[in-house]
Amino acid sequence: MSNSSITQQNHSSDGTVLGTSPKLHTFLIILYIINLAGGTLGVIMMFRQLLQRRSQSVMTIIIISLLVLHTFMLLSIPFRLSYYILQEWKFGMLACRLVSAFIYLHMYTTFMFYMAIIIIRLFQLKFRKCCSTAWVGAVWLVGALVMTPVLLSYYGTVGTYKPSECFQFHKEIQEKPMMIANYCMVGIMVAVCAVLTAIQFFVIYRLTVKYWPDINSHVEFRAQAKSFFFILVALVCFMPHHVFRAYYIQNYHLDKDHKLLPYNEIFLALTTMCCLDMLCFIAGIAH
Repeated sequence: MSNSSITQQNHSSDGTVLGTSPKLHTFLIILYIINLAGGTLGVIMMFRQLLQRRSQSVMTIIIISLLVLHTFMLLSIPFRLSYYILQEWKFGMLACRLVSAFIYLHMYTTFMFYMAIIIIRLFQLKFRKCCSTAWVGAVWLVGALVMTPVLLSYYGTVGTYKPSECFQFHKEIQEKPMMIANYCMVGIMVAVCAVLTAIQFFVIYRLTVKYWPDINSHVEFRAQAKSFFFILVALVCFMPHHVFRAYYIQNYHLDKDHKLLPYNEIFLALTTMCCLDMLCFIAGIAH
């Protein structure tokens, strides 16, 4: 048997994403291209709209924070596309860990801002500008000074990895602390989403009964409808990954050929679709 055949067998037996089926590989590339193009357009157009309005409300501060988060996420996507298209990582292990870790930082921080928007509108909370700026700044500080260093200290540090490969940190799922942390995050995300979805449905139902048939003419109803959009984004983009993540952890020891790994990458890529949220607003889908 030739050396190239042996290398190819070893490469596919490692269970890497690049060793997956051409259809899944192509779908992954297309999904990231759509998110990059649509997300970039949405961020630029929303920034222009905010500059024209010059509003300083708490919602504007949160939206600006989301735009900054999305911008960093979009800047990391070309690195992923380069790897999936060239089938080789060329930027070093530190860059691999940063790009790989940021998709999780983006997802959880975006989720926190989504929940803040929903809770503020549900309970009609009012904040002064200084208070709004302070707690949004606190979220950024926690992410930058706590979450990022902790994640980078442990993420991608268990085991050895080939310098030409990236996003292959699935071996770390065997570590008990990582399993516990993942189960906790899955439980928190599902519980928070379930509770807020139920409350949001109840509020929208109550407002529909109260203001029917002229529901769209009432500001209160439109505000709650916009909040439901953020819940919908969380359900569509974040929940599939976390549900599959729980299944992946439970069945990892049975997945000897790492056939589940490509699907885990697909669901992870799906989380970046939240970058299209601003484009939906601009297009009037959630307006």
